Amino acid sequence: MRYHGLRAFREAIRKDLENATQLAELVRAEPALELLAPVPLSAVCFRYVAGLAEHERDAFNTRLMARLNARGRVYLSNATLSGRFALRACFVNHRTTAEDVRTVVAEVLATARELQGA
Repeated sequence: MRYHGLRAFREAIRKDLENATQLAELVRAEPALELLAPVPLSAVCFRYVAGLAEHERDAFNTRLMARLNARGRVYLSNATLSGRFALRACFVNHRTTAEDVRTVVAEVLATARELQGA
């Protein structure tokens, strides 16, 4: 705190919140994705739903997360919300850019297509 000052920490937190809001907006705009919770902080929970019956979604998103992380361009964790498996993006790096946020959606969609084609 003494070295960077409060302003730097406030700015980093503000940017993380902005990135989370941007991702939530991108998820809402993409019919293949479903936002699973409000986004008051820096975590965004969502899942891939296109072409999947409700009973298939947890298993598919579990495989999607593993393949996505193995691809190495973005890394997501997971959460369980109301009994549903969720992909979880949490913004905590002050170097994350708006392009990085857009890449999350692009990579999730590309990975889903890859899995559905397999």
